[in-house]
Amino acid sequence: MIRWLCTVVCLAAVGCNVASVNEAPSTTAQNQCASDAECGPGGVCAGKQCRSPTGQFDTILFEVTPPADASAVAGVQFLKELDGLPLSGGGLDLSLDVGAQVTAEVTLGSKCVPVFDDQGNPLAVATDGSVPALVSVTPSAQVLGLFSSATVAQTILTGDGYRVSFSVPPGDYDIYVEPKHQTVDPLKDDGNCYVPPQLLRKQTIKSGKHQLNVALPEPSLLEFHVAWPVASGSLASWTADMLDPTTGRVISNRATLQLGKSVGSTADYVAKIAYLPVGGDPTAAKASELVRLSPPDGLSAPTILLARSALGLFSPNSGTLSQFTSLPTPVHVQGQVTAAGSPMPAVATLTLIATKITGIDPGVFASFVRTTDTDANGKFELDLLPGTYRVNTVPTAASGLAEASPEWTVATAPAVQAGKLIQLDPTLLINGRAVDSSGKPVVGAQVQAEASPGAITTDVLRQALGEATYIPRAAAGIVDTQGTFSIQADPGTFDVSVRPMSSTGYAWLVRANVAVGTTPGTMNGLGLGSLTLPLPVSYRGTVTLSNGDPTSASALPGSLIRAYIYMSGGTFTDDRTKAESVLQVAETRADDSGAFELLIPAQLNNP
Repeated sequence: MIRWLCTVVCLAAVGCNVASVNEAPSTTAQNQCASDAECGPGGVCAGKQCRSPTGQFDTILFEVTPPADASAVAGVQFLKELDGLPLSGGGLDLSLDVGAQVTAEVTLGSKCVPVFDDQGNPLAVATDGSVPALVSVTPSAQVLGLFSSATVAQTILTGDGYRVSFSVPPGDYDIYVEPKHQTVDPLKDDGNCYVPPQLLRKQTIKSGKHQLNVALPEPSLLEFHVAWPVASGSLASWTADMLDPTTGRVISNRATLQLGKSVGSTADYVAKIAYLPVGGDPTAAKASELVRLSPPDGLSAPTILLARSALGLFSPNSGTLSQFTSLPTPVHVQGQVTAAGSPMPAVATLTLIATKITGIDPGVFASFVRTTDTDANGKFELDLLPGTYRVNTVPTAASGLAEASPEWTVATAPAVQAGKLIQLDPTLLINGRAVDSSGKPVVGAQVQAEASPGAITTDVLRQALGEATYIPRAAAGIVDTQGTFSIQADPGTFDVSVRPMSSTGYAWLVRANVAVGTTPGTMNGLGLGSLTLPLPVSYRGTVTLSNGDPTSASALPGSLIRAYIYMSGGTFTDDRTKAESVLQVAETRADDSGAFELLIPAQLNNP
């Protein structure tokens, strides 16, 4: 999930902690009441604050982040899902467990031991057969738009083996192992060898001491051929490797194509790819690995991607690419970015993504992506292949201009094509008025618009090929003394929230999937009208940390607590398996004793 900097003028994507914003008590609205009549229909006055006697959300995902001074768990992201929560609020203790102390070791199943320093000299070989490796441990749960941090550690030689130790919360993890210090010329018959990276899905790490022993087997081999017309030039220095289709992780060596025998007018280029099939979760759907053929750095040529299974129709260990037969001739393109309706230049970053490349067989998936920055006069120039492009154009935050993604056609001639012009419109405005249940302006509350995760098309494979995902940006605002607010936004779909500080006694107002500039009636911005904050449902508890033993749990003062609900079709669902995204609905921070009060909105504000 993207969080935007909490200031009125910013359009930069960084973390934002509402609970840390300081507003003077004299200018910040407070949830106060003396009777039920002041709390609107269905509200009750409890403890001199308006409350809802019941809510809607009985399943909530909590993200708990200990403060930086919590040395043992500083920076650790704890995710805890609770279902069956009482809709009327009440006690809510968040007991965290960091009781998984992992010692990782990587060993080889092959007879050779490729352990060398950067100069190719043999290193000391561990007596237990372990090797240097980079180990990445990432939570397996795809939390639907919520960022899950990875633990990355390098094994080092200690005693008789290469090992590394780290602590993580118990759970299921994807483990990615990259052996290091290997020879640069794998698979030759000279005694050297290469061990490719290994990806293991959904590995359970339990509480307590856990020994993670990853034994890398002998790699599988694919002899990859490219049937290439001699008249089309040379494929020298092109490389081939293999990717996991789900994550985009590299699971092989990167082999350089070698020129083999020529038969008539066709040359045979070959690369020997050593790969390790993805292991782990036996219930996961098994998609074919993908072979990636990449041009050398600096060459304006496409990257080719194809399924290994399609290559191995006649032999599982060998395959030939024959549909890729020529390299398009690049052209030099010059252009400028300006503000719409004026010659005023705009400084921007352009990412040009080919949607079709002229001369490439339609049955071949070819990727070509280029990124460039304009100069101070908004001008740019670069080499492109003929074809059609989506041009993601991102102006600087201070420009007041919105992102744009125009479609371009680049012809095969002339060799130099000037005059390309991208005109950027001003950012759009999202306006509204925020009041509480008694109609009082919620002065000082922050207003944020975050790109809706469900509206962001994410394709890890395309990202692995260098393509960028369009993410609309929005600034943040403050509710003024009249209750009104106005924030700038790019065209896109947003989750809009009004976020009073937790100390005010108000709950957040959240409206999901708000379209701005992408549907009729919103092309010039969007007026949300008068918004009434929902009444809060109060949950109180303590954040504690145990080391696998709940009886020895200790408080975690100062922990930041965020609450998310699962969304499907723009509405809440209590069935995580049907969820399409998560939506943040509350945030608070534990006090010096680890105690907290979390105010969950009784319902969403969707119309």
